[in-house]
Amino acid sequence: MSGNPIEPSILRRMRNVSLRQLIYFDELARLSGFNRAAKSLAISQPTLSQQISQLETTLGVRLVERGNRLLRLTPEGQFLLGQAQRVLDIFGEAIETLEGRRNARELKIGIPNYMSYPATTQLLQRFRKSHPASDFFLTELSAEELSQKLNEGELDAAFLTIPTPPRLSEDLAHLEIILAPRNYHRAHYDYQMAGLHALGFTPRIVHTQVSTAQSQMALATAGVGVCLISPDTLSMSPELVLKPTEPALPDHELALFWSPANQNPLLREFCNCARRFG
Repeated sequence: MSGNPIEPSILRRMRNVSLRQLIYFDELARLSGFNRAAKSLAISQPTLSQQISQLETTLGVRLVERGNRLLRLTPEGQFLLGQAQRVLDIFGEAIETLEGRRNARELKIGIPNYMSYPATTQLLQRFRKSHPASDFFLTELSAEELSQKLNEGELDAAFLTIPTPPRLSEDLAHLEIILAPRNYHRAHYDYQMAGLHALGFTPRIVHTQVSTAQSQMALATAGVGVCLISPDTLSMSPELVLKPTEPALPDHELALFWSPANQNPLLREFCNCARRFG
């Protein structure tokens, strides 16, 4: 197979053998049973049995001794297993190499859609300037969605707020408060509500489906209620009245989250840039 032409008869049979069948056969041999292998592969036992039978038919040999409770491979099956594992190892290494090359150029970052932070934009601009060949994929989602995609590995990193219990003045007891829905950031919402309750009154919450601080300010401008905005996070509309709370509200903390298991070298450089920037 060192660049020499493959015989037509062999090539025809190779075309009828799928990589999936080799994976199925390898797992069947590893677990020594159709039931266990099917469960591991998340397929039905008849599907696994059919694929192995098709592989045997294509190759013209018997690979598995059937009928016994403990599965055994034929000598031909043992030989094919060794060769199949070599193929799977080589293909797996190729995928890892290609994935590493892709990761070296791409960075998937999640940013919150419920609040605007100039620091995120400034950091992204600074990093893009120092890494012009890199590709950024920005995703704007709620905190709950960012957390889920980060845990599932669909994002390399995500910016999320760290909520702190707010200390509010008693004046808020007489006002209707606009908050983002709880399903957008449950921890943040619960901290805000806990802080309001701690003042000894039941807050009057405006029920809306707005998801961003800009939308909350638009509702406040329309006279629907008041919204809670941290200083220096957004440009204030001249139609809004900014009234500092007494005592002052603590600033919202913005944190960058990522998985230590993520091996994307571009992510490590981004995190180092964020540390220097902060």
